[in-house]
Amino acid sequence: MQEKPLLDETDLAIFHALELAPRASWTAVGEAVGVDPVTAARRWDAMREADLAWVTCYPLLTREMAAAFLQIQCKATCVRAVAAIVAELPNAMTVEIVSGSSDIFMVACAKSQQDLSELILESLPRVPGVEKVVSQPTVATHVDRGFAAAGSLEPGSRSRLPAENRGTLIPSTGQIDDADWALCAELSRDGRSSIAALARAISASESSVKRRLSKLTSAGALHVRAALAPTAVPLTAIVWLSLRVPAGDVGEAVPLIVRLAGTTYVGLAAGPTNMQIRIALPHLAALEAFEAKLHQINPRIHIDGRMVVLEIVRYASRTFDTNGRVTGTASNDIRAPRP
Repeated sequence: MQEKPLLDETDLAIFHALELAPRASWTAVGEAVGVDPVTAARRWDAMREADLAWVTCYPLLTREMAAAFLQIQCKATCVRAVAAIVAELPNAMTVEIVSGSSDIFMVACAKSQQDLSELILESLPRVPGVEKVVSQPTVATHVDRGFAAAGSLEPGSRSRLPAENRGTLIPSTGQIDDADWALCAELSRDGRSSIAALARAISASESSVKRRLSKLTSAGALHVRAALAPTAVPLTAIVWLSLRVPAGDVGEAVPLIVRLAGTTYVGLAAGPTNMQIRIALPHLAALEAFEAKLHQINPRIHIDGRMVVLEIVRYASRTFDTNGRVTGTASNDIRAPRP
């Protein structure tokens, strides 16, 4: 097996700082990590050029958007081929090959409920090798973060970073135009692009780009985030848990689950299994202890399903090969027509 290149503690601390404040200045990042700005920038450039880490963004969150958790069953000989095709769809936020009754787990979003329905009922079933698609509409995403750098930045250092909205992703009610989507496309490729570079890319003035960034961020439409390639981190066990949480207990349970070490994603779904969480553990044997912590949070939380991630095929705007190396940047323009 090929040895995975690992990032050192300083690299992980820089990544963690950008995870908390993706467009923070190098001065702020350096102060938080305890290195000079030049060193912080140099190390980040090395990580980015090696496709180990990057800053990207979600599709613009609008009130018309719809999202879902999808479980795709395939012919046994077609799983990787199907995953590769699905991962190129702009609708794919996460595509993973998993254990269990389904072969592929996908977090998908679309420009409207109608478009999401067409993805589930028409586009995906037409992919050669797909046998069944099971969907659960997403109600809310409370956290979606990387798993390698958790705890690598000293808690006291976080106050040196600009305050960011890191809570529940809430769609914007503001007006979004083509120039906003063009800006989103550029940020999905490099979320730390300078104002000048963004202005050149979308043929706008720097003052216009600044206004748009401010508008989209304050309205909740633009969410920039740092991401890490699977090949950049030590071997871990990544598991999706499907939870059934009593409706009256969800509000109290969510922040407690978010704070558990290893929690990387918490989303609410419409249905009896009303919460999906993704956890990153040092090894699979640690799953029992994590589940015990869930029971301590609320004995009425029931685990309906477990999916162990076998391969990550797409995460955010990047696609990966079977070894977790970046193979390309995929579009997140959910307005684009699907093949």
